[in-house]
Amino acid sequence: MLNIKSYNQAAYEAIKEKIISKEFEPGKILNERQLSKDFGISRTPIREALMKLSFEGWIINEPYKPTHVREFDLDSILEAQKVRSALEILAVKEASKRINEKDIKVLEDLLLEQQKVDDYNSLIKLDRSFHEYIYKLSNNFLLIGLMKNINDIVRYFGLIAMKDPGRTEVVFKEHREIIEALKKRDIEKSKKAMSRHMFMTEKSIIRRFENK
Repeated sequence: MLNIKSYNQAAYEAIKEKIISKEFEPGKILNERQLSKDFGISRTPIREALMKLSFEGWIINEPYKPTHVREFDLDSILEAQKVRSALEILAVKEASKRINEKDIKVLEDLLLEQQKVDDYNSLIKLDRSFHEYIYKLSNNFLLIGLMKNINDIVRYFGLIAMKDPGRTEVVFKEHREIIEALKKRDIEKSKKAMSRHMFMTEKSIIRRFENK
């Protein structure tokens, strides 16, 4: 039973997390009555949560039709990936000007943690922690805010890319290349390493869609 924050906010966060983690897969019908029963709350906060998720584009909520989880097409995913790539490259450029040995250690520890986990959701969360730390180092609060706004989308699409066979090990290698470039405080090498990481992520997403 949900008992934190306001019921509608808690329901919103819980449903969205199930969508991002793919527990609620694309096309899944979201029934107000069943969700109300599952979460142990009335239908009103569930309805409000679904309205918010519909506004954000996570679900399709149309009159006289069952509410269901949206299925993103490849074009919409690649559009989001282009925005992400631009932000990531700017973040690593700014981070390379400010990074110190303590920061390098944090990134290396996050990479080690990534290599120890064996499930995709944990891997994606650690991946986001790695990238978010680079954003933090940029010291650009507008950039950090923009990333937070698309963070859930990045997590969702990141799961698609990570499930491309062999992608996990390549991600570790790419993260290592980013760290090594940052160690040298080499702006151009840092940008190049991040750009390659984003390019390979995009290729993995495309392969996953082609092989469906």
